[in-house]
Parts: sequence; C-alpha cells; structure tokens
Amino acid sequence: MKSRRKGEARLNVVSIAEEPIEQLPYTAAAPGSRGVTYEYLPVYFGEMLGLPDEVDALILASDLQGVAGHLSADEMHSPRLIGEELPEMLALLLESYCPRCDPERIVVLLCGDLYGDPAQRGSSGDPLPVWEAFRSHFGTVLGVAGNHDMVTAEGKARLAAAPGIDFYGEPRTAQHSGLNIAGLGGVTGRAGKPNRMPEEEYIGELQKLLRRNPDVLMLHQGPDVPAFGLPGHAGIRRELSAGPPLLLCCGHVHWDRPMAELDNGTQVINTDGRVLVFAAAELD
Repeated sequence: MKSRRKGEARLNVVSIAEEPIEQLPYTAAAPGSRGVTYEYLPVYFGEMLGLPDEVDALILASDLQGVAGHLSADEMHSPRLIGEELPEMLALLLESYCPRCDPERIVVLLCGDLYGDPAQRGSSGDPLPVWEAFRSHFGTVLGVAGNHDMVTAEGKARLAAAPGIDFYGEPRTAQHSGLNIAGLGGVTGRAGKPNRMPEEEYIGELQKLLRRNPDVLMLHQGPDVPAFGLPGHAGIRRELSAGPPLLLCCGHVHWDRPMAELDNGTQVINTDGRVLVFAAAELD
C-alpha cells in the first residue's frame, strides 16, 4: 500500500540501493581541459516515506556536465547534453521497475549545473534543453540554477510559460504536489559573477527559507558533514542543523556516498555525479 502523509509527517528516505540500476555513458572534459574523459552516470533507486498521495516518485539530479555517449572527436559536431537523454532512459526504467508510477505524477528536482562542454571543463552554458527534455517525460519539473547555468531571458520566459515547470530564479518557496518546496540557486562567492552571492547574503536568504518550514529544500551548494568527512559549506550545515528536519537535495561537490543525515535529522541527498529515484515505501 502506498504511504500517506498525515499532519506533520515528513519525507524520510528509508533505503537507497547499493548498486546502480543503470548507468548512462557520457563524455566530459578532462581535468585541465586536456582532452576528454569517458564516464558513466549511475542511477540509483530508493524508497521514501511521506510522499503525498498525488506523487508516485521523486527524481533528483544535478551536475549533468557532459554530452551523451562515449564520443570521439569526429563525432562531436552536434552532441546532445547528457541531461537531454537522461529523462527518456529514466522513463523506460520506471516502466520496468515501477509500473504503477504514472509519469504525470512524478516530480523532478534539478539542482543545477545541467550544461557541459567536453572541450572545456567547468564551462557555462544554457541548460534549457535539459529542462524541456525532463518536462516532455514527467509531470512536474522544479529546480534551481547552478553556478554554470546561464539561463537566458528568453529561456526564463519559456520556462515560466511552460505548464509543469517551476524554475526558482530567486530564493522562494512554492507548493507543488502537496509539498512545500523551497529553492536557492547558485553558490557563495564574489558579487558580480553569475549565480554567485556574498556569503552573508546567501546565509540570510537561506535563513528566510528555513523559517517557512519547507518539506524539501533545493540548493546547488550543499553543507559539509564533518562526521563523515564530506565536503561542503560549513555555514549551510550550521543553519540546517539549527532548524527542524527536512529533505535537502544538492550537488556542486561530489560525495562518496549519496546521503548523509545531520544531527537534527535533516537528510542531505547529494546528486553530484549520480541520479536518484525514490518511490513510496510500502507500509507493513
């Protein structure tokens, strides 16, 4: 039986598979932009308690910085971003592994850095095709910008006009599918650079969002977790730990594990270099 959210029941991850159910090949720029590197994007399935009745599954992804396939130099004339091919693969996987999941009742959370150029590591560009690819396969697509996402004014207008899409261009909360979902994009850094905010201002915006008691928080930059040696931003961790528990999706830096729990019970899902799909856990 599908779990139900009642009263103050919160989202709670109860399991994540140790092995990926599928891996999608992609080509990315090698360190120092010295050639390319051939990678695989793993997809993990998990179970979660507390999903609203109108949500069959959550898909969490970020940092899709590459192009689909293992391509040679001769094949890179008009490559597709890995994030453009990923939604179709996920839809096929869900048909097999979660046949009761209705694509229109699936919520996608995109936590930034969806563009990648195999000719230049850390390149910035337009992630609009990735957003539109996810919406073509799933009912609700929400997310924030990473520090390498350059969404044009035209792109923002297209996202704003598209039903089922909510791009959090500014820090805010919104109700979607029975969940109060907050989003804060970009990273801390020198003012004047794209998608960067002075640390004091960033923390101030985070505090405002946390006071609104979101069920889910989408960040691009996430907290550190010293207890497990996981890198991130200490100030973000301190603010999260001081509030009530929630579910956080973030990326930006890679962890050797997909999830860690803070002292207050907040579950941090790190999606850098991986994709996670959560269906409702069955109640005994």
